[in-house]
Amino acid sequence: MRREPPSPSPDGDGTSHVPGTPLAPLMHGRVRLLVVSHLMRSGATAFTELRSLLGLTDGTLSVHLATLEQGGAVEIVKEFVGKRPRTVVRLTPAGREMFARYVEDLKRIVPGL
Repeated sequence: MRREPPSPSPDGDGTSHVPGTPLAPLMHGRVRLLVVSHLMRSGATAFTELRSLLGLTDGTLSVHLATLEQGGAVEIVKEFVGKRPRTVVRLTPAGREMFARYVEDLKRIVPGL
């Protein structure tokens, strides 16, 4: 059975509307959290560089980027450098906001973080 990526919340903020689950599922997945953390720290990054830095396969990274893009957290831009295609991933302003809220949620859950 194929699992569909989580739908963004109606207001597009990636938060969960299930009581008792304060961490946004869009950000909380291990790979997605690694991707967003890297993009927050380093800015826009080429797909191939992101894949290598995080030690992921093309397929795994593609699936998680699609979920983040659907949730409004990242923008994926395909461009050409000379005659070579290049895919660049960058956080959207909404993605930065979602990450900041995720970190605040973590701080509420883990005092002293």
